[in-house]
Order: sequence, then structure tokens, then C-alpha cells
Amino acid sequence: MATQASLASRCIAFSLGILIHRHIFAYGEWHLCATAIMRIHILTWISIYLIDCYHMRHVEAIQDSSLIALCYAVGLFGSMAVYRALFHPLQEYPGPLAARLTKLWHVSKCLDSRNHLLMDEMHKKYGDFVRTGPNELTIFHPETLATIYEGINNPFNKPAWYDNLRPYTGLNTHRSKYVHKHRRRIWDHAFTTSALKSYQEALKSISNSLDEVIMKRVGQPIVINDPFYWASWDLMGQLGFSKSFGMLQGQKWHFAIQMLRKGLEFVGPFTPAPWLVRIALDLRPLPSVRNFLKMEDWCAREMDKRIKISSHLVAWSVDHDRLQKDLHTLYGDSIAIIIAGSDTVAHTLIYVFYHLARDPSQLTKLREEQAGIDLQDLRQLQGLPHLNGIINEVLRLHPAVPTGGFRETPPEGAEIGGRWIPGNTLICAPRWTISRLEACFVQPLEFIPERWYSKPEMILNKKAFSPFASGPYYCIGKNLAYMELTYIISLLASKYDVQFAPGEDGRQVVEDLQDQFTAAPGKLRLVFHQRNTC
Repeated sequence: MATQASLASRCIAFSLGILIHRHIFAYGEWHLCATAIMRIHILTWISIYLIDCYHMRHVEAIQDSSLIALCYAVGLFGSMAVYRALFHPLQEYPGPLAARLTKLWHVSKCLDSRNHLLMDEMHKKYGDFVRTGPNELTIFHPETLATIYEGINNPFNKPAWYDNLRPYTGLNTHRSKYVHKHRRRIWDHAFTTSALKSYQEALKSISNSLDEVIMKRVGQPIVINDPFYWASWDLMGQLGFSKSFGMLQGQKWHFAIQMLRKGLEFVGPFTPAPWLVRIALDLRPLPSVRNFLKMEDWCAREMDKRIKISSHLVAWSVDHDRLQKDLHTLYGDSIAIIIAGSDTVAHTLIYVFYHLARDPSQLTKLREEQAGIDLQDLRQLQGLPHLNGIINEVLRLHPAVPTGGFRETPPEGAEIGGRWIPGNTLICAPRWTISRLEACFVQPLEFIPERWYSKPEMILNKKAFSPFASGPYYCIGKNLAYMELTYIISLLASKYDVQFAPGEDGRQVVEDLQDQFTAAPGKLRLVFHQRNTC
């Protein structure tokens, strides 16, 4: 009787696994409940074990409860596998078999944070439309970026990935179009023409501090990554929290930024599976996760201080008596300022000077263009074609967000690149690969700034270039980023010659790049020499 009862229990568990998949997990989003679901399953197994202990020995109870759990798991995951492999609406699209079954395959391939290279390999092997997850398509068609971002009434939605900061929700992570539109209006006040002009003194002050750091190392090898990141984060600290992080002045990393950099190490591998990110944030099993959460706490404390002095971002909440209700949004905004506001500029500066050291003729052209220009007049700098060509070419070849920026098709489905995509499908459009397509750019792997002003025929499809996104979700800090880049590049180009340090060939900065949603370049060792103006 006991054997029959055990067999019946296992059959019920197997059937229950199938039913739970087909009637519960097959619908809706479950990533925010991932930790709770895991705990419920563990508690259920413990409960079965304890019940078995009443009429079995402990060893038999462990064996029986484990077999019941195994049968349940076989039913649950077997049902998922059969549906995803044979009956899913995306089953016609090519891609690795393991990717069809689980995103854990993708996670395992991203442990080294080289997702941009993995996606490039997928494109070469499978073409423009690749199934990279059970319900995910990675599309390399040049029209994709414009399709999923542009248009006032764009039907594409932000998917589960944007819940990773929960309970915090910054401007760039709000999934509700209505809430995003409302918060966007508030942020707009911080990026008006007059507001940008008011930031110029802070930019010039921090740029001068950067100049002083480089001046002290003239003629000596310097890992340029650190000073560029220090400058970028110092400025964001000044603009976001009304005080610089003081990294350029102290020539060392601020502890909060160190926590951020270490914390982002888990983002690269875990990005493909938002439910895994949620479990990691809830259980904190890795040092990198704990570091990320420490950075979040620091941002929250700094935003609390910022609230006391008011600002563009908090003034609306204060004026409308919504401060307590908006706290999680304000905390999320502070995290967005630190991450999104710093990484693009520092990353781009590193690769600009990589190319200037690699091809000194670009520096010569830049200086010829600057002749007669007042470098303190930022409006004049922003109109220099070769300077802007260099920046755009770096953003094309070295996008600050190599593979991120996901979207989800509307429930009714949508057409992308001439193919109909089923509804509620996760879409990824890797800029790293799209911006290097021969169908979009002549000599796509070559650094040719002239393509952006004097040789427009070298751009075959402008839609493949979207470093700051477009449409209602375009990066609100775009103009600030260009202002920072044009001034810092012009200042340093006017004062220094630059070359690779002895033993440096420029390969490490490219080959060691890590895709942690935002890109983390490898080290670049340069030598700056004071320019001989005689």
C-alpha cells in the first residue's frame, strides 16, 4: 500500500507540474516573484518530508519527498521544454537549441561579460533574426532600432528587464509610458538650453582638474581609464548631488563608485534572465550583488540630502506634496544619474584617445579645425564637423550600450524588417553588431570620421546609428554628453600630443571590453606630451 501511495503521489506531482506550467506560469510575468516562488517550492518539499517522517524512517522520508519533487520538476520543466521547442510561436526562427529551452544557456555564455561578441557570433551563424531565448528574438536588421524606438505612439513596451532596480524606478526604468512621460517633463527642466549653460562652469572646472592630473604625468605612461572616469563621475556628482566626488582632486576612487563598479560585475552575466537578477538582489549571494546594493543605499542617502536643498528633480514632488510617495522614484533617478550619466562620456573619451593615439593624423585635423576658435565658447565647439565626426564614429564603433535596450512587441504583434513578430515577444537589437554592418556603412570596421560630414555616401543607412536611442525614450542627457565630450576633447587636443605607452598596442582596450549593460573598456595606457606650438 505504501508503495502504491508513493507511486500515486509521484504521478500526481508529475501531473501537477504540467498543469502549473500550462495554466499558471505560461501567462503573465513572474520575475518579481522569483524568490517567493523558489521559497514556496523549498517549503513545500520540506513539508512533504516532515509528513513522510510520521510514517517513514528519515532516510526513506528524504528519498520519497525528493522523488516527489523530482517528478514535479520533470513535469514542470518537461512541459516547458516541449512547448518551447515544438509549439512556441517563435519555433520557426533559427537559433541554438538550448536557447529555445532556457535563458540559463545565455547566462552561462555571458559569465565573462562578453555578450556583444556572443551576439556577433550568433548573427554570423544564423542571420538577421535569431531566437536567443524561449520568448526572445535578437534582430540585426538595420531597421530594428528605428522600429522599436521611434514614433510618438510607438507600440513597443519596456520588458521585465527594466524592473531590475525595483523598488526604485528611475526615468530610464519606468515601464509605464504615462509615468515616463510625466517624469520626462520634470527632467526636461534640468536639460533646457539655459540649464545646460549653467553647467558649463562646473564642466570647465572639472576639465581643468583633469588637465592637471594629466599634466603631472606628462611624458609618463598613464592608464587613462581612471582619470576619464573620475572626471565624468565628478561632474555627475556635482550636477546630481551638488557636490563632486572629489576623485580627480584626490586621484583615487570614491568608495560609492567602487561599489558601483564592483556591483556591475553581476549585471553582465545575469542580464539575460531578469528573474535571476531578482533572486540575486533578494538573497545577496555574491559580493558583487552586495556591492551594488551598497551603492543603491548610498545614492538614496545622497538624494535625501539633495531633497533638503531642492533641485529640478525634486522640486515638483515638494511643490505637489508628493515627496514621500515619490521617494523610490527619486532614488531611482539618482542611480540613473550616476550610471547612465557617467558611463557614456568616460567610455567615449577612452576610445576617442585610443583612435587619436592610433592615428595621429586625426589629431592634426582636429587642431586645424580648432584654429581661430575660442575653446571656451562651447557653442563654437559643438559646430566643428571633424570633432563631431570623431565623436560619432567612436559612438558607432564602440557603443556605450553594446547589446542592451530591450523592447517587447505589443500584444497584437508587429512587423520588423519585413517579418511579422508575434505579440509579447522580447526584442533585442545589438548596436555593437548593427553599427558594423556592411549594409549600413562603407568600410564598417574602419575609423573614418569624415563619413559624418564630408563623405555622407559612406553612410548607407542612418537608422543603424542610434547611440542615444530615439523617439519618446531617447536619452535626455544627449546634449549634455556632447557638451562634455566636445569640450574635454578640444581642451586636451589643444595642449597635448598623445601616443601609446611603451609596450601598448591598443588591443587590450578593445579585446577586454566587458558588456555589463553599459560597456566597461579594457585598460588603455597612453603617454601625453605637451604640445610644441613653436
